[in-house]
Amino acid sequence: MKVTVYCGSSRRSGEPYLGAARALGREIARRGHVLVYGGAKIGLMGAVADGALAGGGAVRGVILRQFIDRGDVHHPHVEMTSVDDMRARKAGLDEGSDAFVTLPGGLGTLEELTEILSFRQLGFHDRPVVLLNTAGFFDPLLQQIERAIDAGFVRTEHRALMAVTDDPAEAIDLCEQEPGATAPSKFTT
Repeated sequence: MKVTVYCGSSRRSGEPYLGAARALGREIARRGHVLVYGGAKIGLMGAVADGALAGGGAVRGVILRQFIDRGDVHHPHVEMTSVDDMRARKAGLDEGSDAFVTLPGGLGTLEELTEILSFRQLGFHDRPVVLLNTAGFFDPLLQQIERAIDAGFVRTEHRALMAVTDDPAEAIDLCEQEPGATAPSKFTT
């Protein structure tokens, strides 16, 4: 199974986020899955790849050419695909992946999450989408989704399109559900 992980690459990332990213990477490797991620060696991206590599796992990165030129590319044991723009990068992260996990991050991470979630809502895929809500990082986003449901912008049944957990091992459990299976929702109201 290929698990795409969306997460931040900020050099200012700290604990407990880095620890959760490393734990998720180790869990992906322990279960024999392939980590697919944004290719950077910094921030949570670097931590999730470090965890997977430390666990003996296979890691694939999709990264912008300009980031390679800056030296932000990860370890030489990472299979790296370089692309010219962000649209190609997102397509490379999506193609062939069996599940998606989102860790904390900034605007790019939020864009990746909402795009893959909206694609599932539109029926473009039926793969699991999991939010790793470390230290309640995504609580305001979950509240905003609930507000959108209450206001009629999102259907109530679409809560089940994304599972939410704060446990890296459970995140992978949720990824291992059969495609199209309704993931248990842990949205709070």
